[in-house]
Amino acid sequence: MSFFTALSGLNAAQTDISVTSNNIANVGTLGFHGSRAEFSDIFTNSPYSRPASQVGAGTEVSRIAVDFSQGSVTATGNVLDLSLQGPGFFQVRTGPDAGADLGYTRAGAFGMNAEGFVTNAAGHYLTVFPTAENGDTLSTTQTGRLQIPQQFGVPQATTSVDLSFNVSLDDNGGLGTQAALPAAPFDPADPGSYAYSTQIPALNAEGEAVPAQAYLVMTKAPDATDPSLAYSVQLVLDGEIATPADPAARLSFDGDGVQTGALGDLGFTTAAGALSLDLAGSRATQSPFAVTAVSQDGSRRLDLSSVEVRDDGTVWANYGAERSVAVGQIAVANFADLQALSSIGDATYLASRDSGPARLGVPGTSGFGAVQSGSVERSNVDLTEELVNLIMAQRNYQASAKALETNGALAETVMNIRS
Repeated sequence: MSFFTALSGLNAAQTDISVTSNNIANVGTLGFHGSRAEFSDIFTNSPYSRPASQVGAGTEVSRIAVDFSQGSVTATGNVLDLSLQGPGFFQVRTGPDAGADLGYTRAGAFGMNAEGFVTNAAGHYLTVFPTAENGDTLSTTQTGRLQIPQQFGVPQATTSVDLSFNVSLDDNGGLGTQAALPAAPFDPADPGSYAYSTQIPALNAEGEAVPAQAYLVMTKAPDATDPSLAYSVQLVLDGEIATPADPAARLSFDGDGVQTGALGDLGFTTAAGALSLDLAGSRATQSPFAVTAVSQDGSRRLDLSSVEVRDDGTVWANYGAERSVAVGQIAVANFADLQALSSIGDATYLASRDSGPARLGVPGTSGFGAVQSGSVERSNVDLTEELVNLIMAQRNYQASAKALETNGALAETVMNIRS
């Protein structure tokens, strides 16, 4: 019996060394929780034995207890590096499929993958409560993977352009590059067939910029009897000459350079649809030809410019300088029995029957830690303490080995009595 008692002590010390070694090996692992081996003594009772004379039968591992206390927090500056101040875990989905396991971790080094999903180094997906675009939480019972769209908004093709010019009277009397009056048939490739041209902004239905130019063709030059001047307007969109809705419409100015014609929209028909030019505010001056103002009504999808995670766990995606959209609120989970969680590595746990289901809550509320962006929680292992434990486990191992050796010597002595 004493042989097996010493052997149980040897096995227990070996387990203690293994647990301590694992703690030391993971001292640099983010979100890692240290463990300790807990032992209980063994007694074999006989119905006829005297309690006062019972001798223990050794020891056994009762459980490997996990220390769920908070580790030190290190600032990183990365907005998607997250830590929890207080109890709870981040909920993650271990795979992209809806049937993948839900894991729980305090290792908060997250980043975006190519599809915009927020994941950690193990490929686990951070989950969030759904929110409205203004940040209102829609549900605190259902979670989904956090995805941050790289673009936002609905593209819209340009249908109207507001454009105003300064036409130069000093530039060949307003004739510009035009070779003669009347002009030769309009040809965008022939500067002699028009007086002035300028590029204008235009977007297609996908919100992509397309080349567009407006051309002024002089049809009336100022003279001694009539100082007014006039131009017909041509539009070329994506390499195609647009058809004017009113071919007789003219951009005209009086002798003082004040605009008198084309004060309303000039309509054009293009392959992509109708487009109008509003030339109000144009003038004829002695200054060089220039565009004084331009705007258009099309819109493009806005690109993601930055991400912000607030203390309540709401994740905001900022698009340009124009729009901020809430894309989810980080869910924090807690359990009735933390020791019953099942470890799957990567500082991640799964719920078990004994741990009970996860209780989900909003960060910073009662029973759930607050989220801090730009920082990560390190391992809670105290290296000095673990080295001391290692020395103690080594001594226990040596003592049990000595007891085993003594048992062998006693058995050898008995065997030698007959000889």
